[in-house]
Amino acid sequence: MKTPEDVKKVISAQTEVLDQELQKVFASTPNLPLYDHLAYFMGFKNEALESEISYGGKRFRSSLMVMLGEWFDKKDEVLPFAVALELYHNFTLIHDDVIDKDTHRRGRPTVWKLFGHDHAINDGDAQLIIMSEMLAHAAGGSTAGPEAQRFLLQQFRIVIEGQYLDFELTEKKIGDEGVDEAAYLDMIRRKTAELIVAAARGAGLVSLRPEAELKALEQFGRSLGLAYQICDDTYSIWASSEQTGKRNYGDIKERKKTLPILFAHGNLAGADKTKLEGVFAGEDELTDNDCEEMIKLLDSVDTKTAMEAVIEGHASDSKNAVETLSLDDEQKDTLKVLVDSLLPKV
Repeated sequence: MKTPEDVKKVISAQTEVLDQELQKVFASTPNLPLYDHLAYFMGFKNEALESEISYGGKRFRSSLMVMLGEWFDKKDEVLPFAVALELYHNFTLIHDDVIDKDTHRRGRPTVWKLFGHDHAINDGDAQLIIMSEMLAHAAGGSTAGPEAQRFLLQQFRIVIEGQYLDFELTEKKIGDEGVDEAAYLDMIRRKTAELIVAAARGAGLVSLRPEAELKALEQFGRSLGLAYQICDDTYSIWASSEQTGKRNYGDIKERKKTLPILFAHGNLAGADKTKLEGVFAGEDELTDNDCEEMIKLLDSVDTKTAMEAVIEGHASDSKNAVETLSLDDEQKDTLKVLVDSLLPKV
């Protein structure tokens, strides 16, 4: 049985390959600070825009894609698609930080915080174009390239749909029509899970796997994505900024209607329910004390325990899908341990 440390080593090996390819991408760009901003965000430059390697994120989606490609004997063909996926994912994060007003990501200042809102928006746009160029190049390098390109672009568009639904939820009040667990799950499926589907099924497409296996890869990715996002939303409430790399209580301060909040609203009653609705309908900046009061309300209906059960259910679905893949037992074990390693507990 593999341990999380074993899996971390496997993923790190794929990440190293990805980083080498990503650095080649940025080395080929024109000599403008614009591209240095992007290299900074990816972890290849420091705040002074000098070459320096630092933590650039988990890269688990793109590393998963490369790992599956290697197992299916199509690593060289899959690699450029994985690079495109990583570029796309980070483009969305640059813009997310602007939208969410997050000042730190991965323990470092965000792009907008260092270089301003205008640059951050333009930087993200540039990365999206670089990704498109990379994807077009990748499509010509394998038999299934054009089909994989169409599929990834479809998945990338679905992620943007998820962002739109996130905006809609943000604009509405708790208790309004359409503000419920079903709406939240549809939003995170599009915004988060479908990008992991892109990595898993995308690797299968490039590797010319049969449709039944493509569906299993899709189920693996989607269930993992749901578990991952619900875990992240739960973790961000109960974990410290040292653990998350973000500001304390960020989701509560942004009044995000995540599953823990919606669950608590559905299970609170009387003055407690009214208090939660009032806080999430307000506009003033919430203090840490305000957030701690909200957490007390969540704890009063055992929200964290309920979330852990939901996360475990999706994680089990993801692991069950692994069993039908045409991989050996060690490879299947690696995927299952990967699922667990991505779902930290507070």
